[in-house]
Formats: sequence, structure tokens, C-alpha cells
Amino acid sequence: MAEEAAEGEKAVEAKVLELLPQGAVKLELVSRAQVIGHPAGAARINFVRLRPNDRVLVELSPHDQSRGRIVKLLSS
Repeated sequence: MAEEAAEGEKAVEAKVLELLPQGAVKLELVSRAQVIGHPAGAARINFVRLRPNDRVLVELSPHDQSRGRIVKLLSS
């Protein structure tokens, strides 16, 4: 999974908990930590609709581990 992450960022699997205003999403990582994420790249351009309980791949920010970018929607 980490090969898809940019340098300095860590890609982890997460589950969508809640949809927030302005395209933000509350996510629960496999380590049970909760973070705020937003769609990035192709997910934003192609308008991937996220729903609660969807599995996604998230790149965590190296500066703030409570924020991340959703880079891929994983199949259920």
C-alpha cells in the first residue's frame, strides 16, 4: 500500500464514518484512530461518491496525523 503514497506520506486503509460539510469526511483508520479526510486527485475530478462504511485508501499528512487525503476507493 505504501508504494502509492507520495514521499513523506503514509498510505493506510480506512472506513468512512460520517460525511461532513464542504466535502470533508470523518474516517476511522485500521488502528481505530479517527481522522478528517478529503478527496484528492482523480477522486475529486471524477466525483467519486462516498458513503458511510465505504473502505478507502488515505494518505496521512506528515505534518498533522489527524488529516489526510482520500486517494482511492477500495472495493467492498
